Amino acid sequence: MVAETVIWAAIFYSFPALVLHWQGEFGWSATVAMGAFSLALAVQGLAAPSVGRAIDSGFAPLGFVLGTVGAVAGLATLTQVQSVGAFYAAWAWIGLMMGFTLYDATFSVVTRARGAGARSAITAITLAAGFASTLAFPLTAWVTEAAGWRAAVWVLAALVAVCVLPLVAFAARKLEAEARARTAVALDPATSRLRANRRPGYWPLAGGFALTALGVGVLLSNLLPLMASLGVPDGLAILAASIIGPAQVAGRILLILAGARVAAQRVSIGAFVVLAVAAAVLGAAAALPALALVFAVAQGVGNGVISILRPVVTREVMGEAGYGESAGAVARLSLYAFALAPTLGAVLADLFGYGAVIALCVAAPLAGAVLLARFAPAP
Repeated sequence: MVAETVIWAAIFYSFPALVLHWQGEFGWSATVAMGAFSLALAVQGLAAPSVGRAIDSGFAPLGFVLGTVGAVAGLATLTQVQSVGAFYAAWAWIGLMMGFTLYDATFSVVTRARGAGARSAITAITLAAGFASTLAFPLTAWVTEAAGWRAAVWVLAALVAVCVLPLVAFAARKLEAEARARTAVALDPATSRLRANRRPGYWPLAGGFALTALGVGVLLSNLLPLMASLGVPDGLAILAASIIGPAQVAGRILLILAGARVAAQRVSIGAFVVLAVAAAVLGAAAALPALALVFAVAQGVGNGVISILRPVVTREVMGEAGYGESAGAVARLSLYAFALAPTLGAVLADLFGYGAVIALCVAAPLAGAVLLARFAPAP
């Protein structure tokens, strides 16, 4: 849990925490700067199925160590960039390390080790890692103010080396030992010849979560200008944006309290609908600005539980055998969608106004719910 919190802070939340400093120092536009983050997410998505296959084959202990060392190297490289090309190259590398170290790889090794019992561990990990932004933003702000953004990145690299590396080395070995002690789950011979994206249930499952990720990404990446266009006062908009993170944690706590009594697939469908309702409520804030707070709570709760339930539903729909590859393939579409979202939102706003952005954010998770409802869990 500690390792995931620190690594998320260092190689994911460091980007939004420091992007304005990069724009200010290098004179890049927001589009140019954010393009590097989109590239990182796309590389992570491209790597996800291969990382999952490696985990299925028992290489988690080596993969997590290499990914963590690579993350330190990527952050160190980032401190030396002087050009946009070098900046993009550094983030492409960091994106690859995301594939080895963040949720999708972690959930794959936990599921491989604990099978149906992985849900409680996944919930605990995401609950703790929900505070990664709480670590990243104030820490980088304080260090940057004192010594510049490069010093802030060096501090993050040191935290990964000192805190994350020994923890993941221990945890990955322990989980792999648990996995080898369990009865192996074999793929059906006919299924084993199929790549994950050709297995039954893949496209409705991956498409459902990807559509929802697209809606969430479009909304969150355009949140403040969207609320400004609706006439929400600046102070209220900032308050609403700050509520989303704690609401995500609250949603995860509710899921912990509910435990295994609730069906993951049904709750996921419900969360998709909640996200659609949240976007509609935000649209109504044009008439009643206080509804921005209602939106923030609903958005946070819905998005918070989805990050837990995607790996659980993937196992239920596609089965446990070959889970790492299946989870990576499902995650890939969501990562691609999330990478596309900021640009798509900006284009929609420029061409058709923010009403079109709201409409997309309502329609995308509803379409995702329809897709996900098509399949019953695998036996």
